[in-house]
Formats: sequence, C-alpha cells, structure tokens
Amino acid sequence: MVPKRKTLSSDAEVKAGTETRLDNNQLHTSKRARKDQHAEDCEDEECEGCAEGEIELQFDTMPSAMDLFQMAREEASKSSTSESGGSGSRTGGGEISLLAKTLFDKAIEEFEVLEKANAHIKMNDGTEMGKQMMKTKLQHAACVVAVGNYMPSFEMLQEGTRMFEELAGRTEYKNGDVIVGLGIAGISQARDLRRQAMKTWELEDGDDDDDEEPSEERREAATLVEKAEIKLVQQALEHFHAGLNLLKSLPESAFAQESIRAAQELEEYGVSLDLKVNSNLATTIFDQAIQHLKDAQKHMAELVDSNSVALGIWGSCLHSKARIVDNQKQGDGNPATGLVERAIEILVKAEGMQDEQSDAKTLEALGQAYLMSTGLIEDEDLIMERFGDATEKLSRALELDPYNDALRVQVEALQGDDGDDGDEGKGYSEHSDDDYDAQGDEAAEEEEDS
Repeated sequence: MVPKRKTLSSDAEVKAGTETRLDNNQLHTSKRARKDQHAEDCEDEECEGCAEGEIELQFDTMPSAMDLFQMAREEASKSSTSESGGSGSRTGGGEISLLAKTLFDKAIEEFEVLEKANAHIKMNDGTEMGKQMMKTKLQHAACVVAVGNYMPSFEMLQEGTRMFEELAGRTEYKNGDVIVGLGIAGISQARDLRRQAMKTWELEDGDDDDDEEPSEERREAATLVEKAEIKLVQQALEHFHAGLNLLKSLPESAFAQESIRAAQELEEYGVSLDLKVNSNLATTIFDQAIQHLKDAQKHMAELVDSNSVALGIWGSCLHSKARIVDNQKQGDGNPATGLVERAIEILVKAEGMQDEQSDAKTLEALGQAYLMSTGLIEDEDLIMERFGDATEKLSRALELDPYNDALRVQVEALQGDDGDDGDEGKGYSEHSDDDYDAQGDEAAEEEEDS
C-alpha cells in the first residue's frame, strides 16, 4: 500500500543521547549538557552534539511489532528527508537516525518473539490465528527489507528476500501479498546495486589526477546495468505481475493499493538509471509502472484520481519516458511532446492535492517537466511562462529538500538566467544530453487514452 503518513503514537517516551518525548503526537527533544553529548576527541567549539549514545525505548503501553515497524518507517522517512537529501525516499541517500535504527531493531525483536511464541500455529490454515500468523511473517519480512533499504544494507535485503521466498514456497506461490513482497525485495536489491555502482563510479572519478572530464565511453561503462542487476529487475517485474493477478482475483483484496505500491517501487528504481545508456530497460520499467497505475485506476478510480502520491508517480514516469524518446525536434514531430504535456497535466493535479507540506519529489518532477517543455514548444510567450514555472517549482522543491546538491546547482543556474530572452530557458532543458534512442513514435499516442 501507499498509506498516508501517520504520526508516532502519543503514549511512547523515548530516552537517548537527546531525550525525546512524544506528547499529543508531537515530537519534542531537549539536548543534554555539552559534555554528555560529545565524543572525547571533539574539538569543535560550535558543535552542539556529535556522540549519540544508546537509545532506551520506554512505553506506557507496549506497542505491537507492527506498530513499532510503522513508527520506524515514519522516523526513517523523516530523517532521510532532513539529513540526506532523499526527499523521504528509501534509496540509501544517507544515514537514518539512531532513533529509527533502534525502532527497527525493536520491531524485528518483537516479530521474532511473536513468531517463536506462536511456532505451534499452522500458518494460513484457514483459522483466524493462522491468518494472523501469516500476516505477522509477512510484516516481519517487509520490516527486514525496509531496514535494508533505509540503512542501506544489501545483506539485509538478501535476508528479506530469503524470508519472502520461504513464505512463497510454503504458500505454493498462491499468496498475492507474498509474491508482491518478493517483487519489492527484488527491485530493492537492484536499486542497491545501482547505488553501489554509482558510488564506485563517483569515487573512481574523484581519484583521477587530471582535470579533464571523463570520456563518454567511461561514463557509459560505469552506468550500464549489468546482467545480475537486470536479472533482479526481470524477476521483480514477473513477481509484481503474478502477485497482482492473484490479488485481483480476490473480491476484498488490496489490489489497487498494491498496484500503486508496485508502481512506486519501479519508478524509484527507474529514475536512478542513466536513461540514455539503459533506454530499453528504463522504458520497460516505466511502461510497467504506468500499467500498474492504469490497472489500479480501472479497479478503483477514486483511489488513484484522488491520490497525490499515485499521480506524482504517474507524472514522473511520463516525464522520464519523454526524455527517452526525445528526438530533439520541436512540436508534434517529437514523440516526447505529448508525453511531457500529459506529465505536466498529471503533476499539476498532484500538486494541487497537497497541503502546505508539499512533496519535494512531485515539485521537482513538475519543474523538470516544465523545463523540458521549453525545448519542445514553439510559442515564445509560452516558453517564457514555462521557464518561470520551472524556476518556481524547482526552487520550492529545493526549499523542501535543501540537501539536494544537484538540484541546488540547477536552481542557481536558472535563477541566474531569469529575465533573459526566452530561448535561454532551453539551455537548461534536458536536451543537453545526446540523442536518446527512440523507443517507438507511438509512445505519446499510447498515453492519450490514459
């Protein structure tokens, strides 16, 4: 599912290197004295605290393992947004907070205790206790995968995958929730391999003694997805397809919610790819994500049409597809034109549904789509308008995601160019890449019916 973010339970009290209390669903922190909050070798006079101690969790009422899991995800999402420039994503952009780690550890501990205490119960035997045991094991595996995503840890992702595979075998691959979970575990592994590959590339690039830009051949070699990662992606696509088909056949399943979730996982992986070097794989990823969203819309239209997250994913996928098929022409002769206009339409709708806590990812996707459109349209007045809209949305996205260095560079360039001739806007559109391999001129036409 793609649930609306919840607040932490109000009956919990957390004590750590910084004391943390949860009162009326609000998180409050108070710092200890400087000497209690620093590493012994810290010499920074302005440092307000660099040594996190162990966290002791105390609760008036002990939450369930599932509640702890939910708390951990919420805390991890907050810390990844505020510290790592990840916009709340789970792509391993940076360290999560010690509180989030402790909550995850406690959740896993409680899942293990619960499973051990109920080891005599036959899973999914048709009884209520059997169904609950199945749900517990599902959430346990999902928690391990979430830890692997947030840490990030490839070993934890492998362990979560093993747990889902075991569940799939015990249910004869007939439980849709398990198979979708297996798909999420697989695409998470692929996403972590991509993160590791790009980190290696950045380190090697930084070690070069000369000041010359790396050659195109070196860049392509570094960003090209290899066989092991492709295999994980293909398996994930198959698992999403099979799992969602199983859910669709059940009268009261979460088919629409899980379809949105699958689309979100695919979009997060897809946007991490070099779209030029991996155009075929990226096209497959975005096409499948869009199809999952269409299926969810057909099954439960109100869930998609009124869901800013789902619409944000959809618009992002369309924008990425537009980048892939862009043939550098203006107007209807470019298959990217229809795709990017459809992306703008959907992303504007998604933004309009958000409150003051707007999503940086949606704003950034909308700004990038506006920017790309300036190189596709011919009306000079509209180019100027779109350029201004792009600058506004990207600037707002940066305010929400101030640690996004790449976005900061782009916004500074756009603001420095604000007020110049309309054609200047094109210099910052995504046309700066070499021609992308076209994936079919009918790509834009396919979206007209969506």
